[in-house]
Amino acid sequence: MRKPVRLADLQTRAEALGWLRTTFERQLEASIDVNAEPNKGIAGDYGARQAFNVLLSPMEQRAFFQQIIADRRYWPRIKTLIGNPPFSFLLPEDESLLRAGGICKNRAHLSAQTSNISKAPDFGDGHFHDDAERTYRVINHDQRITSLPWQNLSIQQQLIVDVRLKMYSQKVKVAIFRGTDAHSGKQASLMFPRPGEVVVLHLSSALETAGSTSITVRVVSGRQKVQFSPIARLVVTVVRV
Repeated sequence: MRKPVRLADLQTRAEALGWLRTTFERQLEASIDVNAEPNKGIAGDYGARQAFNVLLSPMEQRAFFQQIIADRRYWPRIKTLIGNPPFSFLLPEDESLLRAGGICKNRAHLSAQTSNISKAPDFGDGHFHDDAERTYRVINHDQRITSLPWQNLSIQQQLIVDVRLKMYSQKVKVAIFRGTDAHSGKQASLMFPRPGEVVVLHLSSALETAGSTSITVRVVSGRQKVQFSPIARLVVTVVRV
């Protein structure tokens, strides 16, 4: 069997975990070989971090994080391989696992204190995007299912997804609201999908295979991360695959 070399080649959660573990080990050894400074990235770290965000559900991320920090050699690589705290996948009781300030200066907490909804860096390229250029990340995943979160979805299946609006400058936002010629028809990109709305989600290009590359969902409910945040959590139902 050909060894997977792209995220799109991975077919099962077990395969993804094995691939990610090998990738992290390779990055760790490379950082030791080049005597990389603590918290300073090396070639390949960005790809490993993107894979961590795409392949694992928050529950799996928490378990993976707990496993790798058992090896103290990973401590100086947390920032570049996983990111800056607070981590949305950790729970309040995980605060004592590591010192947040050792990963990123002036960070007081390792886990999110107010909301476990994804942070902007957690999305990476996401699992899906829509025609309004909003990015989606599947959050819930039945641990009994062997396939990856974006695969083998079925009609009437309910999903919890985090959605991130496209980032614009304030000047561009004003132009979109005014509907100027250069930005006409982009108002939807400034708003979260609303309950009852039907949205077509296109699979991220990094995850595309020869199969179906889009699904259609109906929004059941939504909750913004915090006021004025470009991120929200939605409950959606798959209506077409």
